[in-house]
Amino acid sequence: MTNNLTSQAATMELHGVPNDIIMNLNPVTLIIFIPIMDQVVYPGIQRLGVQFTPLKRMYAGYMLAAISMVSAAVIQHYIYQTGKCGKYPGEKSCKTPAPINVWVQAVPYVLIAFSEIFTSITGYEYAFTKAPKNMKSLVQSIYLFMHAFSSAIQQGLTPLSTDPLLVWNYGFVAVLSFIGGNLFWITHHKLDKEEDELNSLEASSYLGRGPRGQSEKTDV
Repeated sequence: MTNNLTSQAATMELHGVPNDIIMNLNPVTLIIFIPIMDQVVYPGIQRLGVQFTPLKRMYAGYMLAAISMVSAAVIQHYIYQTGKCGKYPGEKSCKTPAPINVWVQAVPYVLIAFSEIFTSITGYEYAFTKAPKNMKSLVQSIYLFMHAFSSAIQQGLTPLSTDPLLVWNYGFVAVLSFIGGNLFWITHHKLDKEEDELNSLEASSYLGRGPRGQSEKTDV
């Protein structure tokens, strides 16, 4: 996302703004809205009687990620359509940017930040809080290991990360996110109904077999 959108910014009207500055909208949005979501939005939604459970948040994050990439694809389409260099605005010989203000990239950057708040951060929380006390590190490591698969997919999309295929690049990622989000919900929605029960489980005191070959008794 970062490399492609930074290159995309360089093909639009910058108005004195460096093309690699816009990407800071993502971390800035995260820093500002993470505490707001935790302290204001989520409790407010709950007071309204809406059960915006962790699994629902993660599903919403997938959908926001898909919308974010759709917006990036739309921006790229109009760069190709309105720019004087056609479908090759990234070529060194192209000196004229497309007549589109670079700040339009605020849409994909902010949306992807909210998708991270809903999906990634909630996922860390879910993996930690639902894991037994003596398995929290293991469950967290398995959760993080999934990033290796996303990196592999990213490498597979490298051939699409060039003109004139960038619309397909963003569009394909949007489709992957949409399909992945719906598969996630289909396979895990039953756990959503057990949210209160899972939260009320007593913590296990089992710590595994010690050096004396004795095991601790469990509470659950």
